[in-house]
Amino acid sequence: MSHTDLDFMQAALQEAELAFALGEVPVGAVVVYRGEIIGRGHNQPIHRHDPSAHAEMLAIRQAAQHLGNYRLPECELFITLEPCLMCSGVILQSRIARVVYALAEPKTGAAGSVCNPYLEPRLNQHTRIEQGAGGEAAKQLLQAFFSQKRLVPTPKKALTLAGLANFRDLGGMKTSDGRVVRSVRLFRSDQLIGLQDQAAFAALQIKTIWDFRSAAEVARYPDPKWPQINVLTGDVLAESLQQSTLHLDALLADPQQLDLHLGNGQAAILMAGLYRDMVNNAHAQQVMRQWLSSLCDEQQYPVLFHCTAGKDRTGWAAVLLLTILGVPHERILRDYLASNANVLRKYQPMIARCVANGADVAILNAIFGVEATYLKAALHEVKKISGTLPRYIEHVLGINQQQQAAIRSHLLD
Repeated sequence: MSHTDLDFMQAALQEAELAFALGEVPVGAVVVYRGEIIGRGHNQPIHRHDPSAHAEMLAIRQAAQHLGNYRLPECELFITLEPCLMCSGVILQSRIARVVYALAEPKTGAAGSVCNPYLEPRLNQHTRIEQGAGGEAAKQLLQAFFSQKRLVPTPKKALTLAGLANFRDLGGMKTSDGRVVRSVRLFRSDQLIGLQDQAAFAALQIKTIWDFRSAAEVARYPDPKWPQINVLTGDVLAESLQQSTLHLDALLADPQQLDLHLGNGQAAILMAGLYRDMVNNAHAQQVMRQWLSSLCDEQQYPVLFHCTAGKDRTGWAAVLLLTILGVPHERILRDYLASNANVLRKYQPMIARCVANGADVAILNAIFGVEATYLKAALHEVKKISGTLPRYIEHVLGINQQQQAAIRSHLLD
């Protein structure tokens, strides 16, 4: 299927929307080589502390890495806003053949609005530049952004993906020493089979997915296939006694058996036991060790990690990682508890059916939700083993200070 200029500009506009979500001026760009997008970028000078991190620059860098060449003579660049003088210089240096921008920039535009190096006859390289479709959409994004800036500051709009109930970007969290977790680098989620917006997912440019589910869970609800993404698996509960005693499907079909096995507070006790297993079980420790060790490699990012509901195994993985990053415990707990409403909302139809058949809603909420007491059980187990969570991470999981520093360098601004 051949793509048009409009298709590529739409991809650039999706990048601009990512910049908007980050609180950056919403400009996006894509580099196209022989009809295929090989570079994407959206404005990130604030988050990267880099005045050169314009959308065009980031897209060109990615394209050059993809081709293994600092020259891009067969490439086209689609930008939502007229490039500035800095970006025009890089465009000319990279030998890009054609540039299409959506909206003119009367204050800084270097393709005719303020100046135009593309028409300088003394230069030995001439890039074809033109204004194309998408101008109105780009204008609306910019107007919305600056209108928002003029209002009283409000929390950043959460990044969501249609079909994923418990998906979120862990970026934006502040650490105890005043740094901030980088946005669009680290995502947690429930299982991905429900994903509805493939284009929005692709725009995140995820390179690695960690799946903490069992082989049976994966077989029943397989994630979509993305050939360009490295999928790593680790069955956290493979050797958990709690997992083997919980035959949830059978119990949900029989309210009397559900009440017999999990009534009178037994569901919460079972869940707390599962959390203790994730701390002290050697196999679960090995999976978490592999997970955290992989994050030392910058080439793995952006990373998404998930299990089925994205609340227990994923929740514990997030606690470990955010502790390494230095996020205060209160903020970690807030992120952990955020899964409760998300997951209960997702499973509400199932819960309603079970309750209509006679099941106790308290049991279902305990199984499908999350409680601070579950995480407290895990942390109490950590205290028995190592005294503190940082000591557990270093001496039990074996993530040394050098590895932890590498993780922080990849994820903190």
